[in-house]
Amino acid sequence: MAKKQILLGGERDSLAMPRTLFSNTDKFSITAVHDGYEALRNLAEKKPDLAILDVNLARKGGDECCKDVKLGGLSPATSVVLMVCMQNQGDIRRCLNANCDALLVKPLAYEQLSGIATRLLFREKHPTSRFEVHLPTSYGIHPHQLAFTYAADLSTGGIFLETPHFVPVDTLLNVTFTLPNDGTTVKCTARVAWLNGPALLREPLLPSGMGLQFVDIDHREIDAIREFLHSEERVH
Repeated sequence: MAKKQILLGGERDSLAMPRTLFSNTDKFSITAVHDGYEALRNLAEKKPDLAILDVNLARKGGDECCKDVKLGGLSPATSVVLMVCMQNQGDIRRCLNANCDALLVKPLAYEQLSGIATRLLFREKHPTSRFEVHLPTSYGIHPHQLAFTYAADLSTGGIFLETPHFVPVDTLLNVTFTLPNDGTTVKCTARVAWLNGPALLREPLLPSGMGLQFVDIDHREIDAIREFLHSEERVH
């Protein structure tokens, strides 16, 4: 099996954990860069399988490099993961606007990094199709002030909440729900990606509500969602 080509971009300290994860030289070939122009050169020349870039990469931000990949066709087969601080809402929006494949929240957690890398390199490249569900779900901007509703559909990439009460697109919400097949409770952060209502009708078959994209979710919870969706698919 050919080695997976990995591009890492950021300050040396922030690359220590990814270097450890990809230290198996039989499986991975790592290139580390410390500014955006170096990253672009590597993307154009080597077309790596996976690029993990800091959103605030020197000279040219990781989000701008990602746009060149996703929107400019520089290396269309490359999966791009952007590293960001959760406290900086502006940086998170930059990442999401760049259409990256995943976000890594700093300081990095090894399990989250491993889960995202495994998913992008060896498993599904894109979330599965959404499935109709009826899941009790709690959500809210503040983790200790959650509202209650039901989720109308679900995928490994996001969830649709049934509600007449909207918040602006790009708002980050805390979301909690329990999967009925094995009792796994999912607690994650999700971004409001789109709205569905009388004045903003996007999916006529769905009720009034908000489509959310998972932003910060543990890979074990993604695996649990996948197992639940597979069981639902067999039922339907």
